[in-house]
Amino acid sequence: MSYDLYLYPDAFDADAIAAWFAGRSHYKDDLYSNDETGVYFTVHIDENPEQGEDSEGPNGPCVAFSINYFRPHTFGLEAELEVAAFLARFPSRINDPQRMGDGPYSREGFLEGWNHGNLTAFKVMAKQGIPRPASADPVRIEAAWAWNYSRAQLQAEAGEGLFVPKIVWVLPTPGAAPEPAITWTFGVATIIPESLITRVVVVRQERPKLLKMFARNADPKFEYKLINVESGIRIAGIERGQIDGRPALFTPGTGPLEMQALFSSVWPAPTFKLIAPDQVLDADLVESAQ
Repeated sequence: MSYDLYLYPDAFDADAIAAWFAGRSHYKDDLYSNDETGVYFTVHIDENPEQGEDSEGPNGPCVAFSINYFRPHTFGLEAELEVAAFLARFPSRINDPQRMGDGPYSREGFLEGWNHGNLTAFKVMAKQGIPRPASADPVRIEAAWAWNYSRAQLQAEAGEGLFVPKIVWVLPTPGAAPEPAITWTFGVATIIPESLITRVVVVRQERPKLLKMFARNADPKFEYKLINVESGIRIAGIERGQIDGRPALFTPGTGPLEMQALFSSVWPAPTFKLIAPDQVLDADLVESAQ
């Protein structure tokens, strides 16, 4: 199940359209895939579609956007930005079988159609008896998506001396609800957006065993520990400030003994797992579908 939108540029030039997509980030062939946010969808330039009277299919040379349902609502937010950018460059008439019909195009119409179809997909999947999916507060999902979507810009503003981490989703223990987290690696000065996350994955290089200490060309291995942002980051030497209008913590690369102690001692084998962002669904949609 997917949301399908057909765009018919006023002046259809397949080469110019392909060059435009190639010049934008995250496009490769017919796929848009943003590693920062986990959002993906397909875009197909169709020069010679089969002609017909089917109002739900292409009728003439077009560009077809197709976005999978049963996804977080942020898939629609990011896809709409790309559709709007395309229409700004290539004015087009539209065919939206879901909601807007033959137009005019609007952000509100796109998101209304996407969200309605997405909810319907949730209900269909629930009726089919699939296991209850992992879910989180949609406000948290959107906040994490917005941070990751703008992360490259935030990193440029922060400069080379501070690392702006991506927000990831973790399952703290088997069967637990997913929580937003960032990674903090020992020796790397890192910005921690404390208002957007609940967990921090602290990372250190694995200490080599005695027999491996003198091995050559050994690839470094890493160890991980999950801590609670509320109780685990109250350390002297970590400065408070703001980034992108949000409160944040600024860690030094190397710091006081208290911080060094956080990264020392024996760490047990981690029990948490990472979960892909497209698998963390909106809790309100999951509830509505049950």
